[in-house]
Amino acid sequence: MRRAPWPTDEMEKPRCQGSCCCVDTPHRLPSPPSHLANMMYIIRAILYILLFACSSTLLGLTAYRINYTGRLNTGDILTFRRRFYDPVVVELLVTACLGIIISVAFLASILARAGKDALTYALEHICLITLWILFLVGSGVFTSRWSNLGWCRGYKSCRILETIKAFSWICWALVTLLILSSLYNMIQRKSGWWSAADGRKEREVSGNYPETRATTTTTASHTEPLTA
Repeated sequence: MRRAPWPTDEMEKPRCQGSCCCVDTPHRLPSPPSHLANMMYIIRAILYILLFACSSTLLGLTAYRINYTGRLNTGDILTFRRRFYDPVVVELLVTACLGIIISVAFLASILARAGKDALTYALEHICLITLWILFLVGSGVFTSRWSNLGWCRGYKSCRILETIKAFSWICWALVTLLILSSLYNMIQRKSGWWSAADGRKEREVSGNYPETRATTTTTASHTEPLTA
């Protein structure tokens, strides 16, 4: 008679020791921690949060200044003009609005991976470089025009102008750091310009990590081969 058939390739081959058999069964590791465990993601997210906060503050200050000069009837400590609009303040207000929109969009991309197909590294750098130029021009012109306000700090209008000047430069510095951190993150992840701005790879998103095998011990009954 024929010998008892050995398990085929489709079956798991047990490793037997004595009366016990060890069978390798596939076992998937639990999902890894969130991609925010990477320090660079945390830095970028914090920078976008700070940019949102500072841009919102700058928006409020410039809106107040525009409303103030638009209602000015008798002049103030700095000017004798009436009901006017300062172009550089309007430019900073528009730039602050853009800063809020861009920071919210890319913060959502980093934290929630929203808009991953549209929000790429290329788009992020285009937006950030545009913001960088706008903040630099606005801050430079504003500083040149209102360079010395120390003598009138006792007046609210002067304090508002000094605060606008400070926050415009803070926003410019934050955008500079965001450009550098995003570029470093892209190089670190070996991603292309058209990769999603969150920087994650598909393997990390889907959780398809290599399988491990857990050993299951079962009792085997040995059968002596039958001979004719």
